[in-house]
Amino acid sequence: MRAAVFVLCLLEPAAVMAAGADSSARPVPRPTVQIDADAVAEAETEVETPDEGSIDPAISQPRGKGMRDTLRLNDPDYATCLANLEGLGVTYTEAAPIVPTDDADCGILRPLTVSEIAPGVAITPAATMRCPAVNALATWTRDFVLPAAQRMTDRGALVSIQNGSGYICRRRNNAPDGKLSEHAFGNAFDVMGFTFAEGPPIAVEPREAQGTMAEAFQDAVRASACLDFSTVLGPGSNASHADHLHLDVIERSRGYRLCEQGGGAVD
Repeated sequence: MRAAVFVLCLLEPAAVMAAGADSSARPVPRPTVQIDADAVAEAETEVETPDEGSIDPAISQPRGKGMRDTLRLNDPDYATCLANLEGLGVTYTEAAPIVPTDDADCGILRPLTVSEIAPGVAITPAATMRCPAVNALATWTRDFVLPAAQRMTDRGALVSIQNGSGYICRRRNNAPDGKLSEHAFGNAFDVMGFTFAEGPPIAVEPREAQGTMAEAFQDAVRASACLDFSTVLGPGSNASHADHLHLDVIERSRGYRLCEQGGGAVD
């Protein structure tokens, strides 16, 4: 009996190989995934709610009193950040510490005012931010915005990025209360549009599958922004972001990033 079993074991691989020569193995059915409707509804509600930070309070690090002190770079890290900006060709000035007396949560202890984010590319008007936010904006501009702009052959060189907001002490989406915006710590920058040397500017706006180069440019720079920023919101995210890209460098646990590319297939 054992010998017979042994012979069958030897024959099985040959039989399988012969069968495999003529046909592929039948796919294994995927297990049915049970969708938690309540969880989906909760997630959708969070995305639709104007919120420049995390969609999950458990993921985001807390933003409380003294955050400007928590976010202050130590001397070596600050020096490294400034050196990076020099290498990227950023034109900036070191500003006086911003310590509002009427709001203990807001402010930047080592602010930078940026007038040019890359050689020949102005920030209009100049923006004040923390060094890490400036570094992210400059890296994104060099690696993605400028190469994309070079494809816009009818507009000439990119000459400025239009600043909607850098540092400003306010709550998210200008609400009267609630969580502070990352703008309140100098961690955020709002892009209103892009101007060029020869052709018309490209404003950030809902584009609804226009099929234009302006749409392609906006989609390209928006999609690439989350490689340098931890939050990217814009048209389609909610009504508060219909006319600009909100970019920020909030630090969340596990490196979580919130990168919304709009509500439709094409935005």
